[in-house]
Amino acid sequence: MSTDFAPQRPAVTPLAEGLVSRTFPAAVSADGKPDRASAAFVRAVEQGFYEPWHSDEQLERLVPTFVESGQEQTGVYVDRGFAGLEPWGEALEELGFDAEHPVGTFVDYHQTLNAGGAEPLPVQLITGVTVNAGFRRRGILKHMMTSRLAQAVEDGLPLAALTVSEGSIYGRFGFGAATRLRGLQINARSSGESFALRTAPIGTVLEVDPSKSEKVLKEVFAAFHRGTRGSVGRQAFYWKVGTARWDPENITSWDRKTRLLVHVREDGSIGGYAVITFEGWDTEPATMRVRDLIAADATSRIELMRHLAAMDLVERITTPNGSPVDDPLQQALVNPRAAKTTSLGDVLWVRVLNPVTALESREWNADGEFSLSITDALGICAGTFTVSVSGGVAQVSSTESTTTPQHFSLDVETLGSLYLGDVSVLTMREAGRIIADDAADWDAFSATFDLPTAPHCATHF
Repeated sequence: MSTDFAPQRPAVTPLAEGLVSRTFPAAVSADGKPDRASAAFVRAVEQGFYEPWHSDEQLERLVPTFVESGQEQTGVYVDRGFAGLEPWGEALEELGFDAEHPVGTFVDYHQTLNAGGAEPLPVQLITGVTVNAGFRRRGILKHMMTSRLAQAVEDGLPLAALTVSEGSIYGRFGFGAATRLRGLQINARSSGESFALRTAPIGTVLEVDPSKSEKVLKEVFAAFHRGTRGSVGRQAFYWKVGTARWDPENITSWDRKTRLLVHVREDGSIGGYAVITFEGWDTEPATMRVRDLIAADATSRIELMRHLAAMDLVERITTPNGSPVDDPLQQALVNPRAAKTTSLGDVLWVRVLNPVTALESREWNADGEFSLSITDALGICAGTFTVSVSGGVAQVSSTESTTTPQHFSLDVETLGSLYLGDVSVLTMREAGRIIADDAADWDAFSATFDLPTAPHCATHF
């Protein structure tokens, strides 16, 4: 029996006595300066991540980009009247930050995620999550997370996503690691395990003026985003850095070390770009760092790397911000040992809010029919769902009971990790994270659900 499905708002965890929460949009005043609340909030985020405090001039540049992204800022603040009754209240009053400086921070905003379906999905992106170490164990993180996920449910968003500094925190809120990136080190010397490609060059790579290239960067990324499962939309920071207008170490200055390469296809269109920085002559061996490489297709990606490896005096290329797990470069090399993996880590963590919309909007590998029973500690999307895939398109309905012999049970965190195709259902079975009825056919389920390539998220937030 089919039923209408609507995600449930999670219960919002209360804060400990003496703490209050406020959510407000990032804002600037009429003269273009950040308002006091936004300035104090951003400085608290930087303090939480052990970063230098932003100067007033830096905030004047940074906060307008948050406004442009539509960021909502949730801060948890100390009630000064309550604090005055505590033994530590006098010290806080005399030595602490002002009352607009939060002890917990949480930022969220709307973007799009490519799940491999016909159109990108709207998604709640979460960032800037900090809790002051002196105010832990007071329900701050749980309150901020549950209140903002509740808002995402009310807004009708099917997914939430974040990137994490600590991998043990967000699984309990239903987020599962869903994409990964590799760090590469490439030998560009003419000796040893040296770089050489199996194919002849296609098109031309040019070094161009970064300050003239914002339109091109946005167009190339848009093509990449449309064609890449796992990609999320980008914030304005990327265009400021890619055009050299912002030095990441001091956004009030131009980054005069930045160089920009573009791959021009044989038809004259631009298929990819690479933002690069030379690490300096004191670095041994001489190293070119790839800070951002976006290509609409594999050819442009490989041609940009070919050009980098051929640059005079460059002996090593690094991609510390990550290359795709299924990087075609590795198989294009004559000697695959010319490119070594230096790191492998998760990037995007996904939290399903509406399984019907989310599953109907993802890519599928084959036709099939099965049902999923999903458990959710926050109660947002718990239930049983029948999934029928035909012609690569899924129809999903909520049911009161299992309606197919192919029935599998999992929690919402596991569904988040499976969603973009980074891990197989068979791997999750071996990990004990999916169970099935005795009649279930694992091979058929895998053939439908699993995807042939890994997802790729090139955006950090």
